[in-house]
Amino acid sequence: MRTTDEGWGLADDPGELFGPTNVRWDPTVQWFTGDGFAAHLRSLSPYRRLGRDVRESLLDAVAERIRTRRGDRARRRCLSALRVGRRAQ
Repeated sequence: MRTTDEGWGLADDPGELFGPTNVRWDPTVQWFTGDGFAAHLRSLSPYRRLGRDVRESLLDAVAERIRTRRGDRARRRCLSALRVGRRAQ
């Protein structure tokens, strides 16, 4: 995939299964409360591997810090890519 200044464009070499593909890049911003951000982190694999006692105390501290120092608002930015192509004949 490649990006362009417009955030979309044809992708090089879509492989044998698909014809030319179109790629769309979309920036996404999610807003969380402290508890919501901790719940989100709880679902990510690096945190799931921690022992329950370590993980929960760490995430409780993250949630408390967001509540007290960030006005109970945390922002998460990510970039999503959508690649669409017709199936080759």
